[in-house]
Amino acid sequence: MTAESPPPLGPDSVLAIRREGGLAHFPGLAKPRRIRCAEYSEGQRRWLARMLAEAAAHDTSEALSGADRRVFRLDIDEEHDATRVSTVWTLILAEEQAPSALVSLWQGGQVEEDDDTGEHID
Repeated sequence: MTAESPPPLGPDSVLAIRREGGLAHFPGLAKPRRIRCAEYSEGQRRWLARMLAEAAAHDTSEALSGADRRVFRLDIDEEHDATRVSTVWTLILAEEQAPSALVSLWQGGQVEEDDDTGEHID
């Protein structure tokens, strides 16, 4: 089963990336990486949107099986004001299915610029 497509990313969108699961728990690795779209250009938001669409195209049912399986949990939150935030999209993806761009983003927080060529980002 593939996930529903992610919503468009606007300036009020925040992408949270978490890696969960596995037998050993390391608090530093469990802390989510937060990407606040207001801090990025339109081209960088397009790059994020393409990466999320690529991740959503994978079979997500496999992510939930297995005792020692690591998964990426992706949430898109919309900040309405300083006190109201709503989660509008969630994806749980097996670590081995994650696009390399997603893994790099989780590890280093580096958002690329979309060159608008429609090329595969992985």
